[in-house]
Amino acid sequence: MTDPLFSVIVPTYDRPALAREAVDSVLAQTVEDLECIVVDDGSPSALEDSWGDERVRVVRRDRSGGPSAARNTGIDGARGRYLAFLDDDDLFVAERLAIAQEGLQRAPVALCWGRYEDRSEPARGRMLDGDVRDVIAEGMAPAMRLVAVARDAAPRFDESFTACEDLEWWFRVAPAAMVATVPRVGCLVRRHDGARHGTGTSERIDARLRLLEMYDGYYRAHPRAAAFAWKRVGLMAMATGRTALARRALLRSLRLRPELRSAWHLARSIPRRTPVQPGRVA
Repeated sequence: MTDPLFSVIVPTYDRPALAREAVDSVLAQTVEDLECIVVDDGSPSALEDSWGDERVRVVRRDRSGGPSAARNTGIDGARGRYLAFLDDDDLFVAERLAIAQEGLQRAPVALCWGRYEDRSEPARGRMLDGDVRDVIAEGMAPAMRLVAVARDAAPRFDESFTACEDLEWWFRVAPAAMVATVPRVGCLVRRHDGARHGTGTSERIDARLRLLEMYDGYYRAHPRAAAFAWKRVGLMAMATGRTALARRALLRSLRLRPELRSAWHLARSIPRRTPVQPGRVA
């Protein structure tokens, strides 16, 4: 068989109905020169290949390794000139790969925008173009569902990260490849009550702290990125009741980049003292 233009990698774990809909959205692309590699990350019940389309391959891992390992399995088996990624609970719009083609004509890494399927919020995305190494970590790094990349420019994911693995990936990609953004919606994020497998907020906090240490030199040279990272740690810590960590992180963010919003978050993290009632002993 002739190698396809695109390899779309879809990791999945124990969500067969959602995975089938995700793969259906890949098969509905206006760009038909593709293969879809569905990586079953060791689900309790093996995902069956029920599509009847030779462009779909289901690869089953013996045990679950998380999103990094599943994507690496897909990368290892990919034959396409370009790689695209789709989580099993998201959807591609029909023009997703056509949008990617437009960006890939300008750079080896192409980005699109995304929105919620129910249109509850406006389309989201960053305008990242050219050399983005100095700005990639100043905001949320583009999720992998928004990325298309030349296969020869795509490093493997660090499997020691089970959270924030996409940001770690970007730290290695951004210095090595130019980026082009096509500001059109290519991916739909679904809200659902299906089974979730992966890491929670505590694991994401730990991953952020590890990245701050691992890329200490970068963060020292990029205080805006460091401020954003510490603010993310602070907000997640506050959401999980780790108030001491939240205050330390938000204070550090505020020192690196004084912002009214960060000051407001810091104020929220400080426990309120209950006033002493008249006539009562404190």
